[in-house]
Amino acid sequence: MGDVLEVAKQVQIGRIVVSPGSLTVPDFVATLKKINVPVHVVKVGDRLPIFDSYLEVLYPDGTGDGGNNDSIVLYGRLLETNFLFTGDLEQGELDLIETYPNLPVDVLKAGHHGSKGSSYPEFLDHIEAKIALISAGENNRYKHPHQETLDRFDSRDIQVYRTDQQGAIRFRGWKEWRIETVRR
Repeated sequence: MGDVLEVAKQVQIGRIVVSPGSLTVPDFVATLKKINVPVHVVKVGDRLPIFDSYLEVLYPDGTGDGGNNDSIVLYGRLLETNFLFTGDLEQGELDLIETYPNLPVDVLKAGHHGSKGSSYPEFLDHIEAKIALISAGENNRYKHPHQETLDRFDSRDIQVYRTDQQGAIRFRGWKEWRIETVRR
């Protein structure tokens, strides 16, 4: 949530999708007002259209405190590939696998920038992802992603793409996916 103002300076945003709990954070609400873009509050079961498919909201179930474990989790199937986007989710991953016992994932956007508190072993074993995407700033002060998290991916033969090392990560294609990385 913290960099949405910076993103809005670089990219035209049509609307912002938020969890109910994020609107309990006064600083975030003030930032949304500055951006002046329509805000769409989503709940579990909502579907966001994308191409000829959709991303379904799996989490959070209810109104949280706007923290990391109140992140929106999106799941969808595009071009025969299952994607799971976990935002800043950490221990909420365990709630997710309890709620969704059958959750096949090909591509995981790792939670909380690959922090030590994300990508729990039980979670990774449950979803059996083949690719992990880690969004982290280069030389960030938290030193994300954490080596322990990277080791968890490595021990499960999960291919990792990192924005701090490779720049933007883009999936392109109409019949099959091609993964591109773009460093500015």
